[in-house]
Amino acid sequence: MRAALLLALSFAGAALAQGDAVLPKVFVTRIDPGLQPAHSLQLDGTTLVHTIHFGADIETRRITPSTVQWAAFRRALDEHMVWRWRPNYRAGAAGTSWSLKIEYPDRSMASAGVGAVPDPAEDAALPKYPFTRYQLALQDLIGQPFVRPVSPTEAFDVEDLTLVSTHSSRKEPEQWADFRDPRGNVHRVRVGERVGAFGKLERVGRSSVGLTVLLKEGEEQQRTVKLARRKPAPK
Repeated sequence: MRAALLLALSFAGAALAQGDAVLPKVFVTRIDPGLQPAHSLQLDGTTLVHTIHFGADIETRRITPSTVQWAAFRRALDEHMVWRWRPNYRAGAAGTSWSLKIEYPDRSMASAGVGAVPDPAEDAALPKYPFTRYQLALQDLIGQPFVRPVSPTEAFDVEDLTLVSTHSSRKEPEQWADFRDPRGNVHRVRVGERVGAFGKLERVGRSSVGLTVLLKEGEEQQRTVKLARRKPAPK
């Protein structure tokens, strides 16, 4: 009995130590789209206080991520080179404003922006769409959308995605398509949702889908993407 108790205590101690290792000392972040409610997160002990600002109205909820979620969040910060972000990004007085301050025992950073986000065009070490990847990491951390639902496909260009299956239906809510990203992961997208960084799924057929893609010039382009051909099985 005593040996079992000591073993249980040792496992509990290991879990606590792991939690301490992945939990930041300071974490405060905010995204304000301007014309939509602003969202903020602030670490309070082991709990995140999620505050939503509707003008003068404020809604607050508390979220306690698991140790696994915190560990995945730290891995995402490292993988996406968040520590390389500059202190300030600004493209004018208008646009989405955001901020991030985070401190771990071994690393810390503070960054903010208005109408601009980190860009690999300014730092080649950063991955594509680093701010989108950060939003995905936040979404996974709290287990729900932060500001808006972000599709994993938004971390890639439309051209980087491969259409692998479709589900056409007379009822639009039942229409969806599966896209494979360059890492081999497959993501389901429904009609009306985003595909890639600048695309939107408009229609689903039996062997193709229709997308609206926003071009750099600000114009929209209609595209048809066909199902990838299946490779024949080896003989």
